[in-house]
Amino acid sequence: MSTGHGTLAGRAVGLILRRVKTARKQGKRGIKLAQNVFRRVRQAEKSLYFRLRDSEAGRILLKAAGVARAPRDTRQRSQAAASYIARLRAPGPIIDPRRGYALLSPDALDGFAEVLPVARRVFERKKAEIEAQLAGYTAWTPEQRQKFLTRKQSFLRYLLDDGDLRENPELVDFALNDAMLGSATRYLRMVPHLTRVDLMYSLPRAAGNNIESQLFHLDHEGLSQVKHFVHLFEVGEREGPFTFIPADATSRIVREVRALRRSRRSGSDIELRRYSDEEIAAVGGTSDIVTVTGPVGAGVAVDTSRCLHLGSRVDPGSFRLCLYLQYCTTHEITNVYDVNRFKGDPVKYLAVRDSVASGRSAATDYYNEITN
Repeated sequence: MSTGHGTLAGRAVGLILRRVKTARKQGKRGIKLAQNVFRRVRQAEKSLYFRLRDSEAGRILLKAAGVARAPRDTRQRSQAAASYIARLRAPGPIIDPRRGYALLSPDALDGFAEVLPVARRVFERKKAEIEAQLAGYTAWTPEQRQKFLTRKQSFLRYLLDDGDLRENPELVDFALNDAMLGSATRYLRMVPHLTRVDLMYSLPRAAGNNIESQLFHLDHEGLSQVKHFVHLFEVGEREGPFTFIPADATSRIVREVRALRRSRRSGSDIELRRYSDEEIAAVGGTSDIVTVTGPVGAGVAVDTSRCLHLGSRVDPGSFRLCLYLQYCTTHEITNVYDVNRFKGDPVKYLAVRDSVASGRSAATDYYNEITN
């Protein structure tokens, strides 16, 4: 009898366990379904956004929507920009509003001589840490190496966190001087958010194909933005220089590549923002490409939301290091600054103020997440 009861109990437990297992599977399928639906909705939103952004009428609509979301902040930043630009003594690089870029030269970068040794000192420490991490690469399994080579950090590292910026305030001060901030403000016609101050370290990637930002693409932040890329060591072709296509040519190329993809029914989604060299060549865009080589202190100020660009195609035995400054008109992932240092200067304070606002996504947290 006890054996029978034990058998019944065992069967009951087995049945319960099977139902729990089935429920878990169904739950996981439900979660995956919900995640898939969410991804599809986000993809549709991105597709609509980029298609609007790539047309003049769409840009007008998006700009109006942005003003409607934050009318007071937009008005404050536009008014502050007008008075700031009027009193600038050092105009800094003049970004062509039609072409979306200005090439940089060392003599136009006020304060660069002071910030260069600071940036290089921090770089040497960070470089040693990365080399220690990669010291065992040859002993990794083929699977580990293949997985690593599919990730952006295999060829590009952002080196600074918020602690580094607090310990080296010269880097933030340089980003906020009249040449750098003034250049971005004049082009964007508002005092922008200083979103990022970083060191961008490009390394050789031990694979034959190009991925991620090694392909031509447009950045997603806002209708316009400004990024400064300043060479901290001399850059030639072997160092994988920043490469871009001016905004006026980009508009034509994006439009024609989209038509080419439709005619080929290639299935490549425009919102993925990746364009192969072959596609650029197929629509006659190769002659529009600008490659930014040059000495220490050279570089480019460029609207990466409007200009197709790529970089970090570094040859073995070489590397590229840039001081990377990003100025956005919209709330984006940001460094968190010591904003109290700038309360005495209304323009600089406006540029960094929202980095400590509640709910903002911190750059350090984001890049830790995607590289771990």
